[in-house]
Amino acid sequence: MPKRVPRRQRLIEIGLDLFGHRSYEEISIDDIAAAADISKGLLYYYFPTKHDFYVAVVEHAAQGMLQETEPDLDLEPAQRLRSSLHAYFSYVDRHAKAYVALLRGGVGVDVKVAAITDSVRQSYIQRIMENIISERPLTPRQRIAINGWVGFVEATSISWLNQRDIDLDELCDLAVAAFATIFQ
Repeated sequence: MPKRVPRRQRLIEIGLDLFGHRSYEEISIDDIAAAADISKGLLYYYFPTKHDFYVAVVEHAAQGMLQETEPDLDLEPAQRLRSSLHAYFSYVDRHAKAYVALLRGGVGVDVKVAAITDSVRQSYIQRIMENIISERPLTPRQRIAINGWVGFVEATSISWLNQRDIDLDELCDLAVAAFATIFQ
């Protein structure tokens, strides 16, 4: 017998699909309710506003991305980095439209969504510090560069999604090479 998915979770999964193919502005509450085959009233029971629904979907997507890109501690640090980058770029590829919309503003300047995005960035920075370069004391310059490198990876992801001039392995090579320059 298939496992029953709680309704709120099912709605979030529908939201991932909807926002993965269309922008926030293009989707109405009626669209969400129709996709879920429920009434608008039931949707409002779980999410008081469309914005609340969107934030829940973004939070779920962020947690999914963090889970999928968790470093494999059985690998050597350099391989951990490459493996995590490969997982990150694969996730970005599968969720391209939603990823680009989120990083380019999603619903505009939104405090809750920006906080989720920043939290994910900080999680990646913490992972790098703990799992990739934990043995090395860092200079202030290197700490700043690591923060910038995370932004580089995001910007490179968007460019790659738009151009597709290189394959995923080459994209990983580029990100690893950029990371290596922090320690030169």
